Order: sequence, then C-alpha cells, then structure tokens
Amino acid sequence: MSITFRKSAKRSAAAISTIAVAGLLITGCTSTGIGTEGDGGGEGEITLGLAGSFLTDPFQVVLVDNIGISTVDQGATILPATNADGDSAKQITDIQNLLSQNVNALILIPIDSDAIVPGIEQANAAGVPVVTVDVAPNGGDVYMVVRADNYAMGRNACEVMGERIGGEGTVLNLQGNLASANGLDRSDGFTECMAEKYPNVEIISRPTDWQAEKAVTEAQTVVSTTDIAGIFMASDSVMADGISNLLETQGKWTKTDAPDHIVLVSIDGTPLGLKLVRDGYFDAVISQPVDLYALYASKYAIDAANGVVYTAGPTDHNSEIVEENGMLADKLPSPTVTIDNVDDPALWGNSVG
Repeated sequence: MSITFRKSAKRSAAAISTIAVAGLLITGCTSTGIGTEGDGGGEGEITLGLAGSFLTDPFQVVLVDNIGISTVDQGATILPATNADGDSAKQITDIQNLLSQNVNALILIPIDSDAIVPGIEQANAAGVPVVTVDVAPNGGDVYMVVRADNYAMGRNACEVMGERIGGEGTVLNLQGNLASANGLDRSDGFTECMAEKYPNVEIISRPTDWQAEKAVTEAQTVVSTTDIAGIFMASDSVMADGISNLLETQGKWTKTDAPDHIVLVSIDGTPLGLKLVRDGYFDAVISQPVDLYALYASKYAIDAANGVVYTAGPTDHNSEIVEENGMLADKLPSPTVTIDNVDDPALWGNSVG
C-alpha cells in the first residue's frame, strides 16, 4: 500500500452531533494506525457529512456515535448525522442535503448496496469524495470501503457451528437483508462453507431483512416444526433478544453443556451477544470491529478530503486493503468470540454498557 498527498480542503461552519451512547468506545483507540499513514486532519480544516442507515439496534447507534467522536479526535468537524430510518429513498435525500452544506467528504452507511448508488453518483458529480462503512455499494466512485470480510465472518460462524453439532443435523440460517452486500456475503460464507466442510448438515435459510420481528416469526415457524441442531444469526444486534425469548418460551433455551442444547452462533458481538456467550447460552459470536469502523471511516474521509491516494496492500493496523468491484476496501479483522476470550477488553461489546 502507498499513499501520496495532493491537496488540502476548506471547511464550512458546522455543528457536531453525536448520539449519547457508548462515548467511551473510541477512547484509547485513536492511536491505532492514526498518523502512520498520513494525518489528513493536519492538511486543512475539514467538514464531513454522515448519512446513517437506521438507529434501531445498538450496533448502528454505537457506530454513528463513534464516527462523530473519532472525527473530532482527528481534528475535523462533522455535521449532525442523518438517520434514514431504513428508507433508501430518504437516504438519498439525506445525501443531497449534506452535499448542499459544502461538506469536504461524505461517510455513508448504506441501507441497500444498489439503492445507495445514485447518492454516491451525485457526490461524485459534486466532486465530494465518499467513504462507505460496514456495507459495500454496488456502484459509484468510492474512495474507500471500510468493512470486515463478511464472507469470512460467515465461514467462521460455519466452522464453529459445524464443529459444535458434530457435522450432523439441521441448522436454521437466519439471514440478513440479501439486498445488502453484508447480508448476502454472510449467508453465502456460511452456507458454502457448510456444503464444503459439513455436507451432512441440512441448511434451512430464511431472510429477515435485518428486522427483529421477522427473525422471530421465521424462527418460530421452523423451530416449532423441525428438530433443529443449531441456529446461525446474521446479526445478534437485531436477533439475539428475540431468538432467546422464543427459545425460552418453547422450552429450548439451554446452556451449551446441556445434551439438548441448540447451538447458537451469531455475528456482531454486541454487549448482549457477549453476555449470552459469557452466561453459557450462545456458543460463539463473530465480533464486528465497530470501534475500528468508526476510527478508519473518519480517517479515510479526512484523507480523501486532503487528496491522500491509497493503493492495495497491507496496512499498519492488521488489515489488508484490497480492490473489489473497482473499489478499494480496507478489510478489518473480526475475531471469533467464545467462552475462552469473551472477557477480552479489546472487544467493542465489552466497552459499552
């Protein structure tokens, strides 16, 4: 990976707005990689815009909050974050409103990988660089995608699941939104790994569109009619509470050492997800690095405004910048969390209440 500086940028006056959740998460993390690849904030006064997706689960709230904190820590200003509330059309309008306020760069958390493209193209036409975080878009000119390898997260979940169920039985795959790259990649990683490594396992896949109520409805239909060995949840942030209540209601909420235990593996690593691992009900969670998402989304947006140029290659923060679909993506690490490492203070879910 190499970088160069091309220009600086101006800043317009703006208010700083963050949601009062998880304020301690970024504290102690801002030295991770900051300054070693060029301090974008030092090249000029920068204002960023942040177009959020929805704020109905703790992962999204923490992410939005800490992008604001990280931006300020790196010497830039950020406009009040917008909340599209799960509406892709509103997210495009939010992007237009942010562009009208003379931002130097945009950070987007896409709801839908296709629906976000017109908004990115409008930013491209305005000469405003775009960084997306958590979700990769399917088009437009994007400076950097900051996300974990969601396909690998699905495979990691598969490996835990397959081992815990002994390579036999039926597993319910509660998918996310298959219109998003994350939802599709997690499901594909899980199911393709199962087909390769555990061919005797039957997979029942049900989409949930990242909706808690839909996840419960789909799970209730399957669990009440089928002998299930395990459940893979594409997001414990969305699904953990509802699925645990459902299993308890049906008398199937047992600890990992019980002979009739349904193996439970999820992705996100929220405080609740970690608690359920710690209490012996969840077998594993794959922890998304939400603290690093925030840290590097801000950094890359500032660098984009200052004209820093990146190329593919290893970073100084234990990740790899790769080229995917004509875009650069920083694939941040996402650890598998079990009872053996659930108390690791580096896990984002242990940094918030």
